Amino acid sequence: MITAKKGMWMGIALLGALSVQAEESSNQEWQPSTLSDAAIQKVHGALEGYQRCLNQETQKHLKDQEDSRKVTDLILGLCEEPLTAVKKTFDDEKVPAGASDRYIRGKRSRAAQQIVRVVMAEEASRSAKSH
Repeated sequence: MITAKKGMWMGIALLGALSVQAEESSNQEWQPSTLSDAAIQKVHGALEGYQRCLNQETQKHLKDQEDSRKVTDLILGLCEEPLTAVKKTFDDEKVPAGASDRYIRGKRSRAAQQIVRVVMAEEASRSAKSH
């Protein structure tokens, strides 16, 4: 099953450790210390909500007869709101768009991999029982 905290803090720490050049017009580097404790808590809360949503929606749609990729896309779409909150928090903290976009894409990609594995395992189980 998908775990709520697996990699969440590691991902936040990784993002915090990134030093990415700010926009090309500026030669300043983003300093990881500029991410406030309040922002980290917001991100953590949103990511917990994201994981909770993924778990709930996966359970709801596990028996769907659709293709596993379609079910995965459906689940990811239904749970997009918490990631939007994470992106907004990063934007409010002036994290460069490139860094925050990569972080969000990574979270979405890992979630898709987890979900498709679970859905495909359920499909395989159903197929094995019917044969």
